[in-house]
Amino acid sequence: MPTISPLLSFQRQILDNLLDEDALCIVARGLGLNRILAELSRICATPRALVFLINASDQDESDLEQQFMQLRSGEGHVDEPTQLYTVNNETNSAARARLYRQGGLVSVTSRILIVDFLNKLVPAQLVTGIIVHNASRVSAESIEAFVLRVARQQNPHIFVKALSDTPEAFTLGFAPVEKTLKELGLRHVHLWPRFHVEVQRDLSTTEVPVVELRQPQTRAMEELQQAVLDCLSAMISELSSSTKLLDPESINVESCLFRYFDAMVKRMLAPYWHRLSLRTRTMVGDLASLRKIAEFVTAYDCVSLLKYLDTLLIANRPAVGIAGGMGTASVAEWLASDAANILYSVARTRVFRTSSSSSSSSDSNGRLRISDECKRKLRSFGLPETIFPVLEVPPKLKLLETVLEEIGVGNHVGAHKANEADPCGPVLIMAASAKECRMIRTYLSLSGSTVCFDSDRANKAHGSDETDSKHPRMMVDLLRGFFKWKASMTGQRSGQSNTSGNKAPAAPAAQPSTSNTQQSARINSSNGQMRRPPPAKRRRVRGGSATAGSGVSRAPADTLEEETNEIAAFAGQAKEEDGLGDNTADSAEHNSDYESDDDVLLETTFDEHFGMLPSNEAIFVHSYYACGNQAGNNILEVLQPTHIIMYDPDPAFIRLVEVYQATGRAPLKQVYFMVYDNSLEEQRYLSAIRRERESFEKLIREKAALVIPIDDTFGMSPANSMVMQAIARRSNRNARVPLASEIQATSPLVVVDVREFRSPLPSLLHAAGYEVVPRTIDIGDYVLHDELVVERKSLPDLIGSLRSGRLYNQAAAMTKHYRFAALLVEFEVNTSFSLQAIGGIAQNVSLGSIHSQLAILALAFPRLRILWSSSPYETVNIFAELKRDSDEEPDVDRAVSMGQGDHSVERESIYNANPIALLQSLPGVTVKNYQLLARKYGNIRELCGASKVDLSAVIGEEGAGKLYDFIQTNTKS
Repeated sequence: MPTISPLLSFQRQILDNLLDEDALCIVARGLGLNRILAELSRICATPRALVFLINASDQDESDLEQQFMQLRSGEGHVDEPTQLYTVNNETNSAARARLYRQGGLVSVTSRILIVDFLNKLVPAQLVTGIIVHNASRVSAESIEAFVLRVARQQNPHIFVKALSDTPEAFTLGFAPVEKTLKELGLRHVHLWPRFHVEVQRDLSTTEVPVVELRQPQTRAMEELQQAVLDCLSAMISELSSSTKLLDPESINVESCLFRYFDAMVKRMLAPYWHRLSLRTRTMVGDLASLRKIAEFVTAYDCVSLLKYLDTLLIANRPAVGIAGGMGTASVAEWLASDAANILYSVARTRVFRTSSSSSSSSDSNGRLRISDECKRKLRSFGLPETIFPVLEVPPKLKLLETVLEEIGVGNHVGAHKANEADPCGPVLIMAASAKECRMIRTYLSLSGSTVCFDSDRANKAHGSDETDSKHPRMMVDLLRGFFKWKASMTGQRSGQSNTSGNKAPAAPAAQPSTSNTQQSARINSSNGQMRRPPPAKRRRVRGGSATAGSGVSRAPADTLEEETNEIAAFAGQAKEEDGLGDNTADSAEHNSDYESDDDVLLETTFDEHFGMLPSNEAIFVHSYYACGNQAGNNILEVLQPTHIIMYDPDPAFIRLVEVYQATGRAPLKQVYFMVYDNSLEEQRYLSAIRRERESFEKLIREKAALVIPIDDTFGMSPANSMVMQAIARRSNRNARVPLASEIQATSPLVVVDVREFRSPLPSLLHAAGYEVVPRTIDIGDYVLHDELVVERKSLPDLIGSLRSGRLYNQAAAMTKHYRFAALLVEFEVNTSFSLQAIGGIAQNVSLGSIHSQLAILALAFPRLRILWSSSPYETVNIFAELKRDSDEEPDVDRAVSMGQGDHSVERESIYNANPIALLQSLPGVTVKNYQLLARKYGNIRELCGASKVDLSAVIGEEGAGKLYDFIQTNTKS
């Protein structure tokens, strides 16, 4: 393993500043923040100290361990105990306690660490400090702020070092830097942009040999790009006119090209979400879909783009309703626009054209005549006979192949032989996503394999290169997978229409795939995985006719409908025949140039298939974000490439290359920078650079006018909150009680289930002066005193619990073991305090709706109280009111033992279920008075022996008369 390179001068200065004082360090992306973190962690990784690393992802921990191995292999670091200990949910409490006491650097999740701090499992006096990674995520409601507050209370002498490489996050909202410093308990902030003098001086010592390759887009790509921009512009204008709650300076077409745009719009509208119309809420979701389309135009191949567009069309079919849901689904309006018609038409033309049997006379592309030979070839590859493949190859892939031929590596070394005096090393290709990496690998591995579909000369009358009959094997495989998917959708749709009248709910749109092996059960996306599209398809109307102006009309549909029917018919016919077609298609699907027909591999040919790959033939394809944002630095250190090809532009990786070149470890021969000319990809790249620069400039101005507290509290002591609570108790109870006596009283205690520490409520309770005791309790989430338990539910959790029936079991357990039980429905901070949007309740409320299920829950458990809280801050006030009339604190052992079987601690249920059910069924007994009878009489026998006068004293004369007459009535007439 190669040793890690030493720190540059500006990196050493950043580290020295962090070692000198506690501070928040904000570094521009690509300047080696993970390298600085590794050096800081190496210094702290000693048994003589106990340092915690929090808010680090699994990939951050893996990168840090790898850098520790490289540091140990370097000179001067061999004997140093640079080891990182990781703690997760699989580590038990005993092992954690031993690990804490032996010292060193421990990476632990914030939830586990706060529970261990509160349970006194962490030796607070031995804690040296805490390193906070990704400090932009720290807020007043975060668990990291809770950890720092408790740690400083138990040990005020610990150090805190916070690092972040996302300057844009510190420019959102009002005074974000001051708020973050307050939660971190820091006074200093260090800013290191790319235009810093020290950074420019170090990175300018060696120049990176960069070749900028500006690839022109095809005419179809330009039309797609313009159509998406038209849809986005119209959507933003319509959204701005429908609501005045958006900031016009932030909501524009340029901003919507970034992934943060969706979250920014939702954050602006979240407090007023219930007041927005269904049309407005639908448009907010459509912005995300259009942004993805704009990204996929340049990122993926034409088949994957068409598949994504078709799944959007299926998911947005009209009249979709989900029973019991929170609202009624709406169709995306942009699908009815003229720009959407152009988008779908051009996207389909890039993939295939239909033959004369299915082409209309108004087809601007003319009619295609497909020869019998071409039909046979189409059938042999499992493709319909009524289409002619166009399969426009992404121009960047062709450019990439040309660059590799120029370098002289891989399969192209024969074309341009590398100079033996100046040998070529590994070539590193960097792409934006894992899907693009798979597309590049597949294309390069099958670069020598093409498929030729012979057609009539009339097909060449279009005067376009897109009618070339030779297509890369990868594109043909993708097209075959696309038509198989279309055929399966047709079969599922026909079966669904026979059983349920075509009323199945629509699922989210599937994401495009770049490999035919991933187009079956699920379709991967660059952001994750989504379910397969539903077995329903929406009908469309061709062109932007008069129907486009009548509300939510249909996009062009005849082509999609006829094409689906033809493919379904072709698939059914292919199943009935047993000939060359199916066998050839299956063999073509699994065939590979690297497979051998021989079962036994001879020794003479072994080295041709296995063995060490020469460095001049090694091609590595990686993504910027699949392995972490800062993983590029480790890739460069390990691979040490001589040529780097940036398939997609990325500012952070460019700086990583600059830092790597400045170390002088292995000089780069060439860096190829590929970008589509005059494209949204180029605009996104330039806007990202400008946005980061503006963010740093804003942070520099805020730092000059930063308000820093001069005291040393930083939330280390809840003295202020205790004083305020004592004043409140004094005003509500007895003014003659001395204030000092109430302040000296112990803090109110709340027993909290350990699973609740994922929510911000325990942190806010602790900040308000409560003593939070984390325990694993079976009944409820919060025990305020021995007779009161609270089950907290967020809105998504409430819906899921009601539909699964879990909440009914929880309510039964709470009402059985506690005298007072409450269900707390808590909304998030800065969100609309409404269960249902205005006008969202249907005229006929179904039994499966949320309102109906809540009503059934209230009727089934009359002693269960439902509390509604607008935010966790309001929940703290509710808890204060609930504990105000109780002087007793909860018994922790009793709360833990509730519901766990027989135990010496008293925890039996308040009432037996069967006698109470019998009592409630008697005449004169109501929900309000059955508890009075249960307290007065120990069993049903005592109740039957009571006189009418005694019963009247308990439940009143009217109820007593009905009950007494029923008990004394003779069963025989």
